Amino acid sequence: MRVLMLTQVVVYPADAGPKVKTLQVLRHLAAHHEVIYCTFVRGDAEVANAEKLRDICHRVATVPIKRSHVSDARFLLESIVTGDSFILRRDDRAAMQATVRQLLQEESIDILHVDQLNMMRFVPPAWKGTVILDEHNAVWQVVQRLHKGASNPLSRLLLGREVRLIRKFEGQACRRAQVVLAVSEHDRQALREVAGASVLIEVVPITVDVERFTPVWESREPKPNHLFTIGTMFWPPNSEGVIWWLRNGYEQLRALCPGISYDIVGARPPRLLQTLAERSPGVHLHDYVADAVPFWKHAAVLAVPVLSGGGVRVKILESMAMGLPVVSTTVGCEGLEVQDGVHLLVADTPADFARACATVLQDRRLAQRLSTNARQLVLDLYDANVALRPLDNAYQLTPV
Repeated sequence: MRVLMLTQVVVYPADAGPKVKTLQVLRHLAAHHEVIYCTFVRGDAEVANAEKLRDICHRVATVPIKRSHVSDARFLLESIVTGDSFILRRDDRAAMQATVRQLLQEESIDILHVDQLNMMRFVPPAWKGTVILDEHNAVWQVVQRLHKGASNPLSRLLLGREVRLIRKFEGQACRRAQVVLAVSEHDRQALREVAGASVLIEVVPITVDVERFTPVWESREPKPNHLFTIGTMFWPPNSEGVIWWLRNGYEQLRALCPGISYDIVGARPPRLLQTLAERSPGVHLHDYVADAVPFWKHAAVLAVPVLSGGGVRVKILESMAMGLPVVSTTVGCEGLEVQDGVHLLVADTPADFARACATVLQDRRLAQRLSTNARQLVLDLYDANVALRPLDNAYQLTPV
């Protein structure tokens, strides 16, 4: 079949969780179908990265997009005036709409594979072909959790509005698609809540390429008392969790492990996180790094202090594939088939999180048992060669 995949960001290089997830899907589809890939790009470097996907794709098309505080303010005002969602409206570009229509016409597309809710706006209303909506998470739930955690009155007001609108639009998008893909049973139920019982929602787990991580698994050299967190820090669920942890629990960990060293890696950390990191002994805040392998190789524990968001944390799967023990909140490991005390440790208060990190750092037998069990779980359930089989089943369900 001829498949047109739409993405909001260029998936190569796979240096963030959403990119890892989508690139695995893209490679799988390209091995079985003829794929035309269309994506937004932000600058010449991303255009060059998109072009590298020609090795697996029949055709690659790019559409420039720019964001700024000024344009965000304009889109926010427009969304209020029109009753639209700000989150969805700020990526609504006429150039992408035109490009999609052109590709559908020129390439005789059978299936339009839409990666994430934002890109559903570019499905022409009159197009009669099959639409597959690939949801990385239930977006309405992500926004709802951000709303519950917001302390600023204006933020709470705007986020509350977004929750209502996203619930409406996400339900409509799911009903527009012939098949919706969710990354976990938890997300399927959350999407079902807004889409209705009649919508076909298939679970296709997020996957990792275990073979790519095997060399790190075999050569890991963890340093004592070495903690590690990684994630795009401009994404609020990531940064707010780390801020919560540094404010409320990190000092307790330092009391239990006085020589602690804590690396935090992630693009564009907000000012508050930078300030807290500067004031916290042993904390080393890094921006984006092209190669995070040295951090993975030498860390003793991956800390995932996530309080909101949705979907599945790819960083946990990658950590498990590399044999790095994980301490996570319940929300952080939501959607994964993991057991507390078997594959990782789960802690939801600052004090419990500190004790869990200290326990793994100080108990080598526990650390080894967790890492061994977790890697086997990834091999059994989340390796791309196994976990993407439901994607083939979903494509067989489409009425092409």
